[in-house]
Amino acid sequence: MPAPKLLQIVPSLSGSIGRATLDTAQAVIAAGGTAVVASPGGTMVADLLRLRASHLELPAAGHPLWARLNLPARLAASVRQLDLDLIHARSPLTAWIAGAVARRLRTKWIATLHQPFLASNLLASHIERQQLRADGLIAVSEHVASDLRHRLPESSDRLDVIPTGVNLHRFDPAVVRADRVIKLAAQLRVPDGAHVVLYPGRFVQDRGQKLLVDAIGKLGRDDVFCLFLGSTSTPMALEKDLERAIETAGLNGKVQIGPYVDDMPAAYMLADVVVTTGGARQGFSRVMIEAQAMGRPVVCEQGGGAAEAIVEGITGWTAPEGDPAGFAEAIGAALSLSVERRAELARAGQDNVRARYSLAEANMRLLQFYERLRP
Repeated sequence: MPAPKLLQIVPSLSGSIGRATLDTAQAVIAAGGTAVVASPGGTMVADLLRLRASHLELPAAGHPLWARLNLPARLAASVRQLDLDLIHARSPLTAWIAGAVARRLRTKWIATLHQPFLASNLLASHIERQQLRADGLIAVSEHVASDLRHRLPESSDRLDVIPTGVNLHRFDPAVVRADRVIKLAAQLRVPDGAHVVLYPGRFVQDRGQKLLVDAIGKLGRDDVFCLFLGSTSTPMALEKDLERAIETAGLNGKVQIGPYVDDMPAAYMLADVVVTTGGARQGFSRVMIEAQAMGRPVVCEQGGGAAEAIVEGITGWTAPEGDPAGFAEAIGAALSLSVERRAELARAGQDNVRARYSLAEANMRLLQFYERLRP
């Protein structure tokens, strides 16, 4: 199929959205197309440039109204000569901007919905609903798609469900050398012999992380070490709040906040179980599929997109939403696996990811979606 000339507008080239942006850029370039990304920057800019994609620096996020009034004209002027086919936005605010840029360039645009509609005030709700004006809509999970169909039934003809894919060459336990794991364990000060409960994720959004703190308290095991990964050099308010919760619960030394880690395959190899929280607010969880690809048991709350990635009792466990005792019980089940059962679960998790979340399959579906929309 002819490859597109694509502009992606994203809130940051970091975290799971940053990784999805890079994966898409790589697929477009591999197909012979042109990939341009506009963002305020992030830890993955250098990775993007190594793909021979282009990066346009946007101002750091300010007030949404300022961004909507000032950025579209400047961005459209910067890319007009590129003769773009499509614009792809990956957040509500960037969708608001993308729609205005597309009108100026007279091209079609796409919005990826990474979570259900959650806005709690009029301005945020207005921005959120701008995604629905897109020529094409992508939901990252059936949970997100169901929420959209409920709110806007007529959107079904513009909607496709394309979950995030995982690079199975990178997330393969067979290629992670022992020295990488040992080095990371020393850097993170993981106690020798401890059972590690790993929660990866940047502290940019409240996903109910305190639930895990409460669950570790209810688990009541001295041999468990819980590690939150995702801290930056300047602690966010959410991170400080979580630190207070850990101290109040008397779990200093048992629950620790660690830095953002580039070598996530090695981080998963440290873990006895990988967890996430968020429940119905969570549209998807890259962590859940990466961990399964690495053969790790996983635990999340019921009711959201993260739970879709788990085969209950076979690749992991889900707990009732907002229930620390239930979450502790699920973690305990993962920690109590025999060596033989853990090996069976590892194989099942890897098979699950290969069958449902291959990056090659996700990229192919995305390129096909782009082709259907191109003029």
